[in-house]
Amino acid sequence: MYLLLVASLNENMKLARRIEKSLETLGMKSQIINLVDLNITLYDSAKETNDGIPSKITELSNTMKTATGYIVVSPEYNYSIPPSLSNVIAWLSRSGENFRELFTLKYVQLATHSGVGGNDVCNAMRLQFSKLGAIVAPREIITTPNKEVEEGSLKRILTQFVGISQK
Repeated sequence: MYLLLVASLNENMKLARRIEKSLETLGMKSQIINLVDLNITLYDSAKETNDGIPSKITELSNTMKTATGYIVVSPEYNYSIPPSLSNVIAWLSRSGENFRELFTLKYVQLATHSGVGGNDVCNAMRLQFSKLGAIVAPREIITTPNKEVEEGSLKRILTQFVGISQK
C-alpha cells in the first residue's frame, strides 16, 4: 500500500488523484491522506506536554508504519515546504518510541503542482526526507499551470518508483 500524503487542497489534490489512478493501472493499492484535512494544531512542546500527541497523528503514524512507500504531493510555499507538511512531520517526529521507523529506508516519491516551477519545493522535500533516513526517488512529478505531466512520463516515473520500493 502506498500513501499519498497531500499537503494542500485544489491542484495538488487533483494531481494526487491522477497519481492514484495511475498506480491503480499498475496494480498497486494506494490511499490519499490530505494533511490539511487532519487539521492538526501547530506543534509546540508546551502543547505536547499539556495535551499529548493528537490522536490523528497517532493514527497516521500507525498507517505509515505499514505502508510500502509514500508519495508526497505538496505545493511550493515561498520556495519551500508548506506549513501543513512541516507541522505534520514535526508532530510525527514526537510520536512513538522511535519515529525514525516511519522514515528510515522508506521509499518516497516527490510530486508537486506549483505556480513557480516546483524545483525548490522538491529540493527542500528531498533534503528533509533524506535527512530523516528515507530513500527518495531520483525523479519528481512536477506540474505547473502551463505544463501538465504527460501520461507516459507519469507511468514511467511511477513504474520506476514501484520497482525500487518493491525490492
